[in-house]
Amino acid sequence: MRVDRVEALVIGGGVTGTGIARDLAMRGFDTMLVEAGDFSAGATGANHGMLHSGARYAVNDPISARECAGESAVLRRIARYCIEDTGGLFIATRQDDPTYLDRFLPACASAGVTAREIGVKEARELEPNLAQDIQAAVEVPDASIDPFFLTLGNVSSARRHGAVVFNHCPLQTLRRKNGAFEAIVGLGEERRTIRSEIIINAGGAWADQITSMVGAHIPLCVDKGSMVVLNGRLVNRLVNRLRPPSDGDILVPHRTGTILGTTSSPGVPKDIRATANEVRYLLNEAMVIVPTIVESRAVRAYAGVRPLLGTGSSGREASRAFQVIDHAADDIDGMISVVGGKLTTFRLMAEKAADLASIKLGRKGSCRTAVEEIVPYDSEASSDLTEEAARLRHGGAWKDVLSERSEPAWAGQGCGCEAVSRTEMAYFAASPDVRDIGDLMRRTRAGMGYCQASLCAVAMISTLGQGVGELQAYYGERWKGTEPVLFGEQLRQEAFKAHLLKVYGIDPSREAGQ
Repeated sequence: MRVDRVEALVIGGGVTGTGIARDLAMRGFDTMLVEAGDFSAGATGANHGMLHSGARYAVNDPISARECAGESAVLRRIARYCIEDTGGLFIATRQDDPTYLDRFLPACASAGVTAREIGVKEARELEPNLAQDIQAAVEVPDASIDPFFLTLGNVSSARRHGAVVFNHCPLQTLRRKNGAFEAIVGLGEERRTIRSEIIINAGGAWADQITSMVGAHIPLCVDKGSMVVLNGRLVNRLVNRLRPPSDGDILVPHRTGTILGTTSSPGVPKDIRATANEVRYLLNEAMVIVPTIVESRAVRAYAGVRPLLGTGSSGREASRAFQVIDHAADDIDGMISVVGGKLTTFRLMAEKAADLASIKLGRKGSCRTAVEEIVPYDSEASSDLTEEAARLRHGGAWKDVLSERSEPAWAGQGCGCEAVSRTEMAYFAASPDVRDIGDLMRRTRAGMGYCQASLCAVAMISTLGQGVGELQAYYGERWKGTEPVLFGEQLRQEAFKAHLLKVYGIDPSREAGQ
């Protein structure tokens, strides 16, 4: 069995784990990261893609608000390639408490969040689809961010700085041995032993399962949140209800669609999916702000689990702040866990974890992640649709992605909804990180658009050189997000998709294992 020796082993390949690996590698530490599935395939990829200004938490969770305000400004500098600086609005309707505004504005000021009350007329000029009976509006610096490309950017940067990063590499066992740690992981058909001086646990909702392997415990509250994707952008800015955080009060314009979020209910980190009742509830709530939603098509629903600190509160009452836990208090010196937090605060979480790791390793190393871009930003727009789409996905790396576009075998479009060329598909299909259609989808956005992979999945599977079995597995997994939105126009869309796929012997409603 192969044995690898590193200074720091990071467990978990979401945005926080990959951010930690990047930070440690930039400080010069010998770093390895292992992820059981694909990067960002867990909670990171199941949020609503919101770069928080902090305003949402200003009244009830000022610590999180201040963290978000500071880190939002940082990410606008270092992650411009995956951020759309839309701006945001908080809107009060007749159903909302009119006195909340009097608490909201001072709380934003106290947390360092820029917030400006604007007139109702100006708000409607900015967002023509707003309801006619809105009572107040506040402008804030929210933005839209792509969690998939943010995480993949971390991976790329960590590797450039010397880290070894594996996806599809599940942790099988973890134990302490001779004052260090020994982890056994599965990498394809191979098993590897990794000996590390420190362990950084970034397992999210699975963090307690990781620490339990060495006899520690983290009091986590696992909270499920469901979201709905609508075809088309119904709003220009992120629109929030001007009220305490509640279910169904956020609309996020994201790429080619609009994401409605989110619910909050007790969850478990296994087989998480949205329900039809949650979808209808979210749509009904959002229609109070934007009535034209009734004319849109819900193309998908999805759910994720938030690992919140188990402080006695749960759901909306639990803080969104984070904590870096030193397990020396559990007599397991050298193990660090990072829990809680937001996508917006991942870099700060990584910095604090890497600071503690530096102390544990007895080495100095300054954090540079707040000043160095994750992926170089390319501001030069292109008139070619597929070029421009690739630039918005991959930043300054888009030319490398499309470098083989002259090859006749990969000419043409692979996904019309998201303007993904066959060249882009081929580039990522050749990566050792990509094993199936889901991996390819997360790197290109093929299949995430209006038709939800009615046709482009065939192009993806042929690019990967795989067969009908893998295609069926992909559609079976995607069915979890399709089933809750089977009504109205989307029901007709899915019936049409099923008819098209009969030629391949595919039943898109058959889940894996059935």
